[in-house]
Amino acid sequence: MWHLFPTGAETVHELRALHHVNKQKVVTRIFRAKEFGSTDDLKKAFVLAASELNQRGFNIYVNLNPINSDFIGRAARDKDIAYRDLLLIDIDRIGNTKQPATDEEIEKAKDLGCSVSKYLENLGWPNPIRVMSGNGVHLYYELSDVDNDASSEALIKRTLNNLANRFKTPEVGIDRSVYNASRITKVPGTIMRKGQETEERPYRMAVLF
Repeated sequence: MWHLFPTGAETVHELRALHHVNKQKVVTRIFRAKEFGSTDDLKKAFVLAASELNQRGFNIYVNLNPINSDFIGRAARDKDIAYRDLLLIDIDRIGNTKQPATDEEIEKAKDLGCSVSKYLENLGWPNPIRVMSGNGVHLYYELSDVDNDASSEALIKRTLNNLANRFKTPEVGIDRSVYNASRITKVPGTIMRKGQETEERPYRMAVLF
């Protein structure tokens, strides 16, 4: 969690919780480092809130990129992002995604993730941080404080489209829509719920692997 989303003296983290049954139930909490005694205190408060909401049936998300330190509001928008420091490649199954994934579908997403990361490694990219998102795979590539502007958004959008075209399979593919600066992403260590859980399609915790 904290390797993906570094926390310093000026950090603002948004926790967004979406209920997996009642889609109208959304809880947003803002954690400003300057309002806590230390960054460790902020982290503890964030984890406590995430755990409590997760146990109540909410799926837990955080902003992919850093929020401006002077942010005022309930939910960050693209203009509120200071810069981009992560590229998300979101790999999920194709077709009906309203129910949890099967183990086989998760393995197919992991296999495609390996193919994508090997391809990018051959182009000189670093190794990504890998997360099993609960129903698929997230590859997080660290960026060097890329400006939050229109040209950066266009570049990331083209990158995702090119990868999606190259690596699409009948079973799994790359999400083309996760290019916006204020994108939220799943919090590792929380259970991700969608639809009805069954023995074949269980709810799973998002974890690094």
